[in-house]
Amino acid sequence: MPLLTATGVTKMFGGVVALKNAHLTCEQGRITGLLGANGSGKSTFSKIITGVYHKDAGEILFDGKKISFKNPREAKDNGISMVFQNLSLIPDFTVWQNIVLGIEEKNNALFLNNDVAISLAREIINDIKPGLDIRAKVNTLHPGDMQIVEIAKAISVKPKLLILDEPTAALEHTEVKRLFQYMRKLAAEGVAMIFTSHRMWEVMEICDNAIVFRNGHNAGEVDFEKEGPNEDAIIQMIVGDNPSLYIHKEYKSLSDENVLEVKDLRYAKYLQNLNFRLRKGEVLGIGGLAGQGQDELLLALAGNYPQLKGETLIDGRQIHLTKPSRALQNGMLLVPGDRQNEGSFQLKSIYFNMIYPKLGLRRQPFFTPIKRYRAEAEKTCGELSVIARDIDIEMFKLSGGNQQKVVVGKWLSFDCRILLLADPAKGVDVKAKGDLYAYVRRLVEERGMSVILYASDSDELISNCDRVLIMYEGKITAQLEGNEINENNITAKSMNV
Repeated sequence: MPLLTATGVTKMFGGVVALKNAHLTCEQGRITGLLGANGSGKSTFSKIITGVYHKDAGEILFDGKKISFKNPREAKDNGISMVFQNLSLIPDFTVWQNIVLGIEEKNNALFLNNDVAISLAREIINDIKPGLDIRAKVNTLHPGDMQIVEIAKAISVKPKLLILDEPTAALEHTEVKRLFQYMRKLAAEGVAMIFTSHRMWEVMEICDNAIVFRNGHNAGEVDFEKEGPNEDAIIQMIVGDNPSLYIHKEYKSLSDENVLEVKDLRYAKYLQNLNFRLRKGEVLGIGGLAGQGQDELLLALAGNYPQLKGETLIDGRQIHLTKPSRALQNGMLLVPGDRQNEGSFQLKSIYFNMIYPKLGLRRQPFFTPIKRYRAEAEKTCGELSVIARDIDIEMFKLSGGNQQKVVVGKWLSFDCRILLLADPAKGVDVKAKGDLYAYVRRLVEERGMSVILYASDSDELISNCDRVLIMYEGKITAQLEGNEINENNITAKSMNV
């Protein structure tokens, strides 16, 4: 008998259908992939199971009993734990304190048994990420290690059912492999798992079967043990009648005109004597293992570090990038990697998020031209295929992929000469990723815009970049061009081989 059986699950948000008659089963010791485009209902379904949302219709059986949890705490108490896309960590707490929060043992009525808590945290971390300091505060970690702590926190309650919603989005390949080893260990112990990822190779490697949602409905299911892994069939279920989303790389000849030149760029321990050039109409990739200075490089170019040293020239003119306004005035605009916390106002509308950068311009009209701004926002949403009822809907109600399109789109009415993209497709489904990169390439071709793209997924660098610079410990250690840009070279150079 399945550990979890959900049938006829329906959920509405206002007039928007998030789920309609969705169903799923999950068995002990098996890892079930839950796949689909952003907005297909995957996260909503998982949040209903764990008590974040309450279903409007349907039935969920867990361990033979009907369930309808009031909150995630109640779900955990009954054996269901979830790794959420958006981290639920306390930044000022240590790694071990975050892992055991809420499940602490007490020596007596007053004092917590820290020795037991630290031992439990160390045991889990040693399996997933050996060497991670469990006494370090979470706010000192890079995003990949924060994700590891989030996973460890969900595992610490020893669940019967573990739901992992995009757990690998911030992880490097080696970290993903180690996580998969631990997941197999849990499966062997009888733990059931629901795994969501937009990286198809991960699904093929770790899952026993896959269920696909599309537009809130079940689009199909594949049992890998019976039918074998069929990537093409799954992608067809995800995208439906949409044309192929695969990118066929064509190398083009580039202009010799440099729009950006960086000389001896230095910032604390993160950036060490960086030198490179960006040509007009070029997509320059930044690769390497997470935490090697890629995020800091883009933030530096966006003017976030007043202490930045070195020279930065745009069109041959030296620019002192000591504050964001300098980058903005010179047409160098950043799309940050954390769309919720750095790239948008989640409680504000699409329209507000599209226009707020304009409101601080020096030449802002005395009366805000609302009609023109709304027309621009609607046009941009149309060009980026943003799926939303209208531009007055709040950002948090959009899927991750549609939020990311808005985060990119807000800059496109500016005179953008250099677009800085910090892992823009992290946690974005295959269709939204295709839409996003197709639009960026069109801007490059039509406007002659140049792009610096950092992506943690090598496939994105391979598919979209004319050159790739590999960073290691704050330095540029390799450059790949043309047919040199492939998985083997990127992996080897990222490990400084």
